[in-house]
Amino acid sequence: MKKLLLITSIAFATFLSSCNNDDEVSGGDLVESLDLDSEATLESNYEDIDVVVEAGLETIDGSGRLNRDDVLDCATITHDEVAKTVTIDYGDGCEGPGGRTRAGVIRISYSDHRLVPGAFRTATFDGFSVDGVLIEGTRTVENISESLDDDPVFSITLTGGKLTFEDETEATRDSERTRYWFRANNPLNDEVGVEGNASGTRRDGVNYSVEIISRIIYKRACWSSRVFIPVSGIKKYTTDDNEVIVDYGDGRCDNEVTITINGGDPITKVITPKGRR
Repeated sequence: MKKLLLITSIAFATFLSSCNNDDEVSGGDLVESLDLDSEATLESNYEDIDVVVEAGLETIDGSGRLNRDDVLDCATITHDEVAKTVTIDYGDGCEGPGGRTRAGVIRISYSDHRLVPGAFRTATFDGFSVDGVLIEGTRTVENISESLDDDPVFSITLTGGKLTFEDETEATRDSERTRYWFRANNPLNDEVGVEGNASGTRRDGVNYSVEIISRIIYKRACWSSRVFIPVSGIKKYTTDDNEVIVDYGDGRCDNEVTITINGGDPITKVITPKGRR
């Protein structure tokens, strides 16, 4: 009887251990299936575009920053004052700050000095890519600041957004965002806050939506550490089957996030935006 009880106890303990291990594997598999790395690529690449566009317009508006932004170091800038257009051409590709490789053309049309409340601009793309990921769509930005004395605030609409990866898979996005630009004397120390919503289709064809529930913050100073994702803030990522909370942390320059799936235990993951490395 004692032997039978011992065998039963061992079997039961083994069963519990197996269940726990299965749960851990399933949780990890679920995190991978959500493909948050591609989600991070969508976020960081369109944020990268905003930085490049700001830098391109900076070269023509005499806003007081004397140094040409280094995101433009290998780009050719063309300004048509009559048509109010700016073209930023990275040609066949060149490496910029943080090791990011940009190629192709961004075309910008604008109405007025970008810091003037009410001014708007539209960016479109011609063969433009970041780290080998092709970017498409129309990005319209309107200055909604109350005055020139405030930190600039912009309303940003992305329509027809699409990323095409080097394996020819695609992810799509449309979004409505508010972007807060916290300017430093040195643009390398600029920070950006983002609020709003987005929706689209993942690379596996699954529809998703994103809601920022606590303003996410990007620090350009983190680029030197190859950190292109937000460093703080929280967003909710929803598919048909799952609700995922992604917490970007406390402001440190790292690629770690805390993920909570369907109210379960938090999982720590290192996010790596996909592209050429």
